[in-house]
Amino acid sequence: MDHGWVEVERMAQAASAQDEQLADEHSPGAMARWQRLFGYTPVEAMHLIKQQHEDVTRDRITDEHWVLVKEEQETAGYDREAYEHSLRLPDVFKDNSATIPTTSKDGQTMLLLRLGGLLDSAEKVKEVAGLERLPKVVEGQSEVGIKKFCVVGKETQKRLEEWLVQQAILQK
Repeated sequence: MDHGWVEVERMAQAASAQDEQLADEHSPGAMARWQRLFGYTPVEAMHLIKQQHEDVTRDRITDEHWVLVKEEQETAGYDREAYEHSLRLPDVFKDNSATIPTTSKDGQTMLLLRLGGLLDSAEKVKEVAGLERLPKVVEGQSEVGIKKFCVVGKETQKRLEEWLVQQAILQK
């Protein structure tokens, strides 16, 4: 089978998967689960669940993989959909951040990280990245309204991304 057909088949499977058909993106249970597990606000949870449902090209775990981890993950409060989302945390981080050039003397590139989810406060960013002081917080407009953003440098960005990868690995 050539690569093109494999990709089409994978997309078809994602679009027709049983749990996808049964999932209701506005389900209070799903929204509450995502809020509890990932620290999202109700609007963020609804937005990210909807985004995941609409992405038929996303990588999905195999049924065999889910059978192996299902009992442990369900005990921890996850369903298959939330578990798949947990594996994408580094991508969610990147999708909710923007790299901007600053006008500082050294021309350092900075990252605007939207606070939310597992990195919901400047205090959490400081703790995870091992910073000596709290990073600067600014407000800005996002697709879901006014949000707070943390301003961090490339080294801090790297540490945050590594931490999120570790969080995803811990879920596997």
